[in-house]
Formats: sequence, structure tokens, C-alpha cells
Amino acid sequence: MTRPVLGIVTVGQTPRPDLEATFTAAAPQADVRVAGALDGLSAHEIAALALPGPYPLLVRLADGSTAEVPRDTLVPRVAAAAAALAAGGAALVVVACAGAFPAVPCAAPVLVPGRVVPATVRAMSAGGPIGIVTPNAAQAPFADAKWRADGFEVVVTHAAPSRADELAAAAACLRDAAVTLVVLDCMGHDEASRAAFAAASGRPTVAVQPLIAGLAGALV
Repeated sequence: MTRPVLGIVTVGQTPRPDLEATFTAAAPQADVRVAGALDGLSAHEIAALALPGPYPLLVRLADGSTAEVPRDTLVPRVAAAAAALAAGGAALVVVACAGAFPAVPCAAPVLVPGRVVPATVRAMSAGGPIGIVTPNAAQAPFADAKWRADGFEVVVTHAAPSRADELAAAAACLRDAAVTLVVLDCMGHDEASRAAFAAASGRPTVAVQPLIAGLAGALV
């Protein structure tokens, strides 16, 4: 039998070995293909996109560096990458962004973490405030508004996946806050990050990346 294809669209560039490893482990029966919304663009072209604007998303580039690109600039590029994966046979496409991302028109079903995770957290939460960790400070007010619109009382802080100092500061902040659980609200935080953050913060912690990978593995 032909193996199903699980498509992943990162809002930055490939390669993303972390996403490939997590989703491959969660969906061993599938072939995982990762496409980047900014693949093929030069550093100069990306700099032209990374202009100040509403809802700046932290994106990881091919050389390991990061940039902040407005969400609305990325939306059509994500849609194009999703369409290409579907045309290539993807049975399911995952948008690797935990923020408030709009619906993505696509011939294949599309899993949007920003819509799935709040429902999961609602089922887990005892009803008290929750902690939200965004990947960059500029995204914090948008995350605050999104999670409050989803019906939660939140304490929002930030930590990029690659910044141990920011993760430590965020854990300390939420350790001192009256939150019932924490959401690492970024697809860059893996299971190891989740476990370390839970230990440092003393709070049950959900990381979007392994959560969505498990769901995708069950669906594909």
C-alpha cells in the first residue's frame, strides 16, 4: 500500500529537522514533507517582508536565524505552500503556527493549531487563569487578545525556543503567577522544552508542537 503523506507548512524556511523528527515519530506510518512559506527567498527579500506591521510572527530561517514577519504577509504564502503539498499528494496539511491564523483554502484537510489547542486546553483546565508563552514580545498582546476571545483568563509572557535565558525568565514569571497550567504557544517548543519548562515553572505545561503532532498522527 502507498504510504500517506503528511504535509507540514512552516511559516519560515526549511529545513526544519525538529518538526520532521516530531511529526515522523508521531506518524510513523506516513511520509512527512515540510515546506516553508519563505522557501526560495533571499535574505534581502525576507528583509523586505520583515517590515513593522500588525501581528508580527517569529519565523525561523534556513540559516537558523529568525525574523519577525507580519502574519498577513505570510498568509498567502502559507496557503500557496499548503496547496503545493496537497497537489503533491498530502492527505493532511498542518500549519506550523500556533497563533491566530485564518482558515487556509486547500484541497486537503488543514489542521490549524490556533483553533485546536484552545479546545484541548479548555478540556484540561480547572477554570482558573492559564499561562501563555509566546515566542516574541511583539506577539504577546495579540496572544493575550486571542486567548481572552477564546474564553480564558491569561497571564502572557514570551520566550523564543532558542533562548534559554528567556525560557528561564518566563518560567520564573509563571511560577510566581496564580495559573493552573501553561501553554508553550509556539510550534518551535518541542517535548524536551515542555518537560524542562514544567519542571522550572512547577506548573503542568502543554507544548503545541508535540500536541499537534500527536493529533496529526492519529488523523493521517
